[in-house]
Amino acid sequence: MFLSHAAFAESDIDKALKSIGLIDESYVYIADEALVSEFFRYTTNQYAQSLPSDINSFSRIQSTMFTPYFADVQGMFTIPFTADERREVINALSSKELLQELCIDYFIPNEFMLANNYMLMYTFNDQDYRLLKKVQVNTFTCLDALTE
Repeated sequence: MFLSHAAFAESDIDKALKSIGLIDESYVYIADEALVSEFFRYTTNQYAQSLPSDINSFSRIQSTMFTPYFADVQGMFTIPFTADERREVINALSSKELLQELCIDYFIPNEFMLANNYMLMYTFNDQDYRLLKKVQVNTFTCLDALTE
């Protein structure tokens, strides 16, 4: 499944990058790096206007930052956890299933990420801003998660 990512429809960001001439037909950056960086700066600023954004009744996206080769998404749980619940949440965030979901839903559909060795970093914090887990998503972590 990972290697046959062509089955996915072209993502909106792939379309945008193509339409303004920042990537070629194989989704590799062809424009000047400063121009590509400016696109991602603009994207970050536009997305930031909607943040924080509640995902559901217990979690939200606090902040994001996008660059040509890296994205950082800061998530937060908005409900308190007991010590046992905190361990359960950390275990869930450490699961292969979560990594598979992130790969399938957010990484693989964006062809430019695959073509340019992109990395997504998801940082999950509790309601007191204490780190629960960082999850790194890239070609290698997805390949491992989807082929094991």
